[in-house]
Amino acid sequence: MMFSVSRVIGFVLLLVAGSLAADCQTATVGSPHSTCYDIYTAANITAAQLSSYNPGLDCSKIQIGQKLCISSGTLPSSAPKLNPDGSCATNTTIANGYCALIAAKFSITTGQIETWNARNYKWKGCASLQVSYKLCVSSGAPPPIP
Repeated sequence: MMFSVSRVIGFVLLLVAGSLAADCQTATVGSPHSTCYDIYTAANITAAQLSSYNPGLDCSKIQIGQKLCISSGTLPSSAPKLNPDGSCATNTTIANGYCALIAAKFSITTGQIETWNARNYKWKGCASLQVSYKLCVSSGAPPPIP
């Protein structure tokens, strides 16, 4: 059971209607066999706390690379931004890669991957992901045709 716990050093503050919001401390799922139990026990929190820190969490669907809050606060975004030239940020697929794994890695959804790649050359959808395919992991123009 591998996963890492990273601690926030300092706070990122957002002023929203007079309240303060900060990033939560996170745990990263590091094994296909990691469970929510592994994460909350290693973080010394309860199952109820893990659920309250991650609204909508479905423990049967956690993915390698997925970040979960193990304290109160907001999950820090690691979603890629579109490039200055207007092109999308890309990821090259690997053998045994799949959209849910890529989505978890970049803190995006499989729906976003499908949408952002609809105009991508030879895109066949997440169900038919090809090895060494350069797919968009942000909004923006698709990569040039190889």
